Amino acid sequence: MPRKLICLFLLFGASSAVAATSLFPRPLHLVRKVQDPFAKAPRVVDQYCYGNVIVAVAGQRVTITDYAAQQVTEIDHAHATYSVTRFDEIAKASAPPRRSPVRQATAAASANAKPAEAWRTTPLGMRHSTSGRSVDSFEIGNGATKIEVGFDRSYALSRDAVEALVGASYPNVRRQEHDEMLRAAAVQSAARSGAAAEPAYGLPSEKAITYQTEGGAVTVRDSIVRVDGDLPPRDALLIEPGAKRVDSRLVRLEHEMHDADTIPIPHP
Repeated sequence: MPRKLICLFLLFGASSAVAATSLFPRPLHLVRKVQDPFAKAPRVVDQYCYGNVIVAVAGQRVTITDYAAQQVTEIDHAHATYSVTRFDEIAKASAPPRRSPVRQATAAASANAKPAEAWRTTPLGMRHSTSGRSVDSFEIGNGATKIEVGFDRSYALSRDAVEALVGASYPNVRRQEHDEMLRAAAVQSAARSGAAAEPAYGLPSEKAITYQTEGGAVTVRDSIVRVDGDLPPRDALLIEPGAKRVDSRLVRLEHEMHDADTIPIPHP
């Protein structure tokens, strides 16, 4: 297939991408700065949201998540490789691993020793974000983990769109903290719109996750520093002729875990 056709297919291949029920009826380009304490420098990720597609561009690596086609395409331009993974494969690989009876007993003993706290959400009021805009901030925590998240109320998104942006939608594993974030995102818009109206959800613009570890607190920050309506550059979406198709990292890990679980154990 010619390079141009490959690019056009990735941009406009899903017929529902321009439908009224799409996740992002209007293109939304988010420039993110991710600060990881274990990385040498902050990482910049361009996230392009349009129709039912989210494209993340981080240097030479491109991830195309197509919610209409139910698949993820990963392109590594530096190594001339790509992978195409179905949502059901990702969901299977992301599911909590099955525990052996010994591990189940150990986990139960640990849970009995220190019960997990319920997640709680505390409003923090309006604050200035990294981009300079005001965001409605909340603290969500359960004792071991604290999430500070800020929503830009000048953007009115659907619940499905916000679920995709915060990693709560299929094929990801849905967790209680996702539900807390969604309730926080909708609360102000719902109050303005009335109980009978479909609530709008603010754009999650700031997120800082702090984990308590034996060595102290570790915080990862994800901030949107710019928002516009650009579409992704076409060159980023090209699968070059001759590129090698490989398994995705998540699928490779799932295969390795399966092989490790099926290694026969010799009996004495």
